[in-house]
Parts: sequence; structure tokens; C-alpha cells
Amino acid sequence: DVKTEKKILTPLIEDKEFIDLLVQWTDVIRKSFNENAVDEIISTRRLVHIAKAYKIFGDRMKAIELCVARFDAETKTSFLDLYTKIDAKANEPETVVVTPQQSGEIPF
Repeated sequence: DVKTEKKILTPLIEDKEFIDLLVQWTDVIRKSFNENAVDEIISTRRLVHIAKAYKIFGDRMKAIELCVARFDAETKTSFLDLYTKIDAKANEPETVVVTPQQSGEIPF
């Protein structure tokens, strides 16, 4: 259930908002599966993979895209589209903070 998945994901990443959104997204997909609206589901194991990818790349959409790549194109597109409807920040560009080095030189 949702509470159990939150407990599983919490030690993996610090972004609590992302955890809530992932669990909500998965819950909607499972309800759609039970109503025969989709043919696939997102398992708890796949959520763990998404959390680990997010920890590596720091980009929500990239983590999700990488971890739903195994599905057929239509399913993958519908899952990604559904996530963008749940997460208002999903299509915003990631902000990169550039800090100047002490020497003032910019490496190539």
C-alpha cells in the first residue's frame, strides 16, 4: 500500500515531495490497471529503481524515463504523460548552480 511504499522509498532519497508524487502516480496507475485502462503496472521494485536513478541523476523525469523504458512505446508515453499531470514541476528545466572556483578559472 501507499504507506509501505513511502517507508521503502524514504531511506533512498531525501526529496519527500518526489516520494509522495511517485507513490501517488503508482497508485493511479494501479487503479487504472484494475479498471482495465492500462495493461501494465509500476511495481514497488520499479519505484526503488526510479528512486536510485533520481539519486544518481538528480532529475525526476530522466529517472522515470529510464526506468519505464522497458515498456512498449504507448505504455511508456501514457505513464510519462500521467506523471507530468501529477507533478507540476515535471517539465520545468532543472536548475544548475554554478559556483566559481577559488582561482577564478573556468575548466574546459
